[in-house]
Amino acid sequence: MFQCKLSELIFPRSCDLIKDSGDVLDTKLCESQPVTFYLKVDDRSEGEYFCRVRTKEQTETSNAVKLQVVIPVQGTHLASEPSPPIIYEGAGFTLRCHVRRGTLPTYVWYHNKQLVATSTPLHRLSGSTLTVEQASERHAGTYSCEAQNYIKDHTRHSSSRDITIVVKKYLSAPRLSFRLYHDDSGYRANISCRSERGTPPVTFQLLLDGKHMEAKQVYLLEAFFTLPVTVGLDMGVLRCSAQTDMHHLLSDPVDLEVAPVGGTAYIHMQYLWRTESVLPAALLQCNVTRGTFPIFSWSFNHSPVPPEGESHAIISHGSKLILIDINTGNSGYYSCRARDSFNSSSSWLESKEVMVNETGIGATYVEVIAVAFYCFLLVIIVGGACCLLSTIKCRRDHDTSPNDQHMDICEQTNRETETMSEAQVEEMETVIMEKEV
Repeated sequence: MFQCKLSELIFPRSCDLIKDSGDVLDTKLCESQPVTFYLKVDDRSEGEYFCRVRTKEQTETSNAVKLQVVIPVQGTHLASEPSPPIIYEGAGFTLRCHVRRGTLPTYVWYHNKQLVATSTPLHRLSGSTLTVEQASERHAGTYSCEAQNYIKDHTRHSSSRDITIVVKKYLSAPRLSFRLYHDDSGYRANISCRSERGTPPVTFQLLLDGKHMEAKQVYLLEAFFTLPVTVGLDMGVLRCSAQTDMHHLLSDPVDLEVAPVGGTAYIHMQYLWRTESVLPAALLQCNVTRGTFPIFSWSFNHSPVPPEGESHAIISHGSKLILIDINTGNSGYYSCRARDSFNSSSSWLESKEVMVNETGIGATYVEVIAVAFYCFLLVIIVGGACCLLSTIKCRRDHDTSPNDQHMDICEQTNRETETMSEAQVEEMETVIMEKEV
């Protein structure tokens, strides 16, 4: 509603409502004071308005009134680049917020329902645009925008629908492993082909000696295959491939062979020392020279070691025994045994005993030191006796032989004695090395 107020009532007069460039929108007789004009506002109504009064003698023009038209925002929607919004790590994307109708809108952004108020290291905002330069897994999720405009104290809102950004992970090379199980048809290998990272779906394919076997497309990062096997027979070399829309990777080769437990079982022992030379723990590892799927058990002083205890722990599928606190209660002789895990009727392969005590020196080491000491003492005794006999013999020969011959005989005897002593010392050192555990 525009009102044109006249300074004087002089009739007859006509009043015009004019916009911007002089277009006359409405004309009325100035019969009353003030003259009122009504205007239906649309998106083209914004501009400057004034009224003009005309008589036969003169024309007067009023001041101008600027009309600002705020159209409430409607039809807000999101558009993504690229489209569809699916990218790999390290790539970028841009989201643009559009409105179907509305003037002077401002924009508010949401990521996973959380307000993105300003530009951050994760997102860069510029008007109706949200940009990510190098996307990572943190940028994935749902995005939406809200357009707003204001009329005095009133705010109009229009929200877009969510759009989901998918940030795919690069596929890692698959790892191949297998376990053995038994069914009515015999032994079979349950083969796992697994990638540690990547975005499904992934197509896994099994290869045996380079020949393509079964293929599976899964919405996980692991696929399983089965093959019949014969225990003790090399069935060939296994590999698997993992493939997505961007990658095709191969696993390392694995021999499809199930060797039964055999050979020798032995224990590798290691004391775990602190810096203050206090012995806190010991690690015992049971090993077998042959066997693909061994199962282990432990004995302490010929009694079974339980799987759990206050002062020990059994880890790595039973192959390692950790003595957490060595004391008089758990010092003694330890042994382990192993058999095939897939065959409960297979025989156990038992190791020799090793001794663990509070001092950190096993019985085997004590025996080695004792043997070394007695060997060293024996060398001294034998060497001394040889030197004494050689001296006596030289003195007798001195009385019956020329001086030169006497010196040659004595030097030769002494050299032989030294050689013999060195050989015995070398042999003694070799024995010590062989007995070391």
